[in-house]
Amino acid sequence: MLKLRSELLRNPVALIASGVIATIVLAIFMEGIARIVLGGPMKPAALICQALGLDSNLLWVGEILHYGLGVIGFPVGYVLFKAIVGMKASIGSGLVWGFILWIAAGTVMMMAAGQPLFFGFGKTMIASLVAHLAYGAVLGGAFVRFDKG
Repeated sequence: MLKLRSELLRNPVALIASGVIATIVLAIFMEGIARIVLGGPMKPAALICQALGLDSNLLWVGEILHYGLGVIGFPVGYVLFKAIVGMKASIGSGLVWGFILWIAAGTVMMMAAGQPLFFGFGKTMIASLVAHLAYGAVLGGAFVRFDKG
């Protein structure tokens, strides 16, 4: 437990900087690349609002939650995950973390929002997988780079 605490506190700037960069990459996938592949952007904020039972005019709450999780929540979760399973920060452990996030989005979030599992098993499922893998890979790679100073 002490090792985990020291890792979380050792370099919070590295953790947040990695989260910012990974979230930017995720946003590029969900806003830009998804337009090409799916014909429109992915809307995680709308899904979050649905899952929380929020009215659609509160979409900004979903945006804040999504970007807040990407910048702070999921990077902290990544550090916890790799400490629990004994992995080091790397692109590989980031890919595993991105896959775990995708599983959570495709199951827990979709059920909470009253949507079909894994986005209905279509193109959106694959686009979401690619976006979450990209997020995880960048998070792990950036954390290695920033944590070295």
